[in-house]
Amino acid sequence: MNVQDPSIERDYIPIADHAIIGNLRTAALVSLDGSVYIATLSSLSICSETDLKRPVLSQVESYCIPNFDSPSVFARILDKYKGGHFSITPNVQFTTKQNYLPNSNILQTKFLNDEGVVNVTDFLPRHESGDSPAPPLFWLVRRVEVIRGVASLRMECAPAFNYARDGHTTEFLPDDSVQYCHQKKVRFRSPSLELDLRYVAEATLDNVPTPEVKIDYLDLLNKGHLGPAVCCDLSLVEGQRVTFILRVCPEKAGTPEARPTQELADRLGIPLEGRCLSS
Repeated sequence: MNVQDPSIERDYIPIADHAIIGNLRTAALVSLDGSVYIATLSSLSICSETDLKRPVLSQVESYCIPNFDSPSVFARILDKYKGGHFSITPNVQFTTKQNYLPNSNILQTKFLNDEGVVNVTDFLPRHESGDSPAPPLFWLVRRVEVIRGVASLRMECAPAFNYARDGHTTEFLPDDSVQYCHQKKVRFRSPSLELDLRYVAEATLDNVPTPEVKIDYLDLLNKGHLGPAVCCDLSLVEGQRVTFILRVCPEKAGTPEARPTQELADRLGIPLEGRCLSS
């Protein structure tokens, strides 16, 4: 098992130390430190359960969207300072383990220490059938769940559009996809692409409150980033989970056709109605 100290700045991870997730339109390599890198179609493969030998920080570090040959929005594999990343990192020392869920391309990274156990699950959703007439979902889904004890984690989302060459703006907007709640989503706007980051907070046990999620601006301009990032500090207990969804903004955003359906929510394992923060 690997022991990781989060206070030590990570270095580049060898290309051989990666798993892969994909949706038949694009793919992302998830490093053994949890970072995600872009992959080509020929590199898609399934790897077995692995005990990690290197630091694990659960970071998406390279991701081209919406297609394999699209420009990257995360490219930390090439430049750890300004290449862009999407990280979920425990704030204390931990050991790690990584594996695929059975018969799937869904990757699970597990963080373990004396205080608790955390699962981070990563996947790119796709249609069940290749013959589906519906357009694909250009989503990257990252789910954080505490399965034992307590955990303190930090999420950072720092896109760097067009191979880190395009600037972008960042703003907080009302998230109208979560009914009965008044939470915010994040909109990243660049000249060529718009992304939004939203979340669903849940409690899976009856005696556990819904976790509180507060996303803030993060300034990484001193590292060469060309637009604001965002961050979130999470304090979770057993039975709490938060799902982050980074997606291409739909062309019909705000129209009835663009709103989520129960069928889609069931496929993704996300409640349609959402859950409001406990008072």
